[in-house]
Amino acid sequence: MNGLMVKVLIAVLSVGAGAAVAGESSDDAIDPKVEKACFRVRDTRSFEAIDDRFVYVRCVRNKHYLLTMENVCMGLENSTKVAISNDFDRVCSNDRAMITYRDFNQRKRCGILTVESVKDRDAALELVKERRKPTDKEGTKEEE
Repeated sequence: MNGLMVKVLIAVLSVGAGAAVAGESSDDAIDPKVEKACFRVRDTRSFEAIDDRFVYVRCVRNKHYLLTMENVCMGLENSTKVAISNDFDRVCSNDRAMITYRDFNQRKRCGILTVESVKDRDAALELVKERRKPTDKEGTKEEE
């Protein structure tokens, strides 16, 4: 290999490594208290849009999950024909999985940001309720 090709190869590998590191840190930036969880799409038994930002999923073997969407998905709460999709059978936080749904006969898609394991539907509803509450410390940084 000549010197120019080696420099280009090193530059490409450096950019790829930087992207991988950035991807790892963005997952942790979501919420350090969130237990990372995954589920298989084919194990899904039912799901319910709690509102336009959160979806509760019930799977086989009494497994329950709370999905948080990347953005507010207008019309998700009252939608029809909801489907969960991903390039792979497993759905995990930040893996580009999508919720596809119909809102007034219009097809819409929304990205899944986080997948959290919860005890049951009531636990999912409680988490959503907590996250809707405004907090006094929101936006402030704790001193170390």
